[in-house]
Amino acid sequence: MHPEPVEASIAAEHVVQSLAELWRRAHEDVAPTISREHMRALLVLENEPDTPGAIAEGLGVDAASAARLFGRLEQRTLVRRVPSGAFCLTGAGRCVLEATRQRRRQLLEQVLVTAAPSDRPVLREAIDQLYGRLSPLARVPRSRTHTD
Repeated sequence: MHPEPVEASIAAEHVVQSLAELWRRAHEDVAPTISREHMRALLVLENEPDTPGAIAEGLGVDAASAARLFGRLEQRTLVRRVPSGAFCLTGAGRCVLEATRQRRRQLLEQVLVTAAPSDRPVLREAIDQLYGRLSPLARVPRSRTHTD
């Protein structure tokens, strides 16, 4: 690998780690009593109702663990089971996710406003390009044999 892509990948990794930290901080600010595991489950359900088996696969856990997890979320009224047997977010679950996103945006804005006005378009372009390169990768199914 050439030095420039290596340096860029290291910088990108630092950005990703920093964004993950911002998500963690926003989560703790908004919903400190909701575990990271529960928050991940809410995110998996966000787009559409899903069956316990599909959710378990999305979370990388077995079906029994997913059933217990969603039982706890159901008790907290963050999810509900629909007649088909699938789970979906309740209004409260959606509110938790939206409030967390709003807090994350506030934290990001606090950081980005410190950039020099002349640097802001450059930052925007770099972020857009990085997103354009990474977003297709996010849709690729994970390999079961891959380890970090």
